Amino acid sequence: MDKTTRRNPRYNVISMRISEEERKRLDDIAARVNMNISDIMRVAFENYTTSFH
Repeated sequence: MDKTTRRNPRYNVISMRISEEERKRLDDIAARVNMNISDIMRVAFENYTTSFH
């Protein structure tokens, strides 16, 4: 666990079902940008939500 996680613990879990193709696309993106899927989803969520301000 890195220092960021200890300072900002995450207790909420959201799950969703995705197709095999979507999972493959996420895995590909994760490998290319050297991030885990949770972090990719957090970035996507941040980018999506800031477009509404």
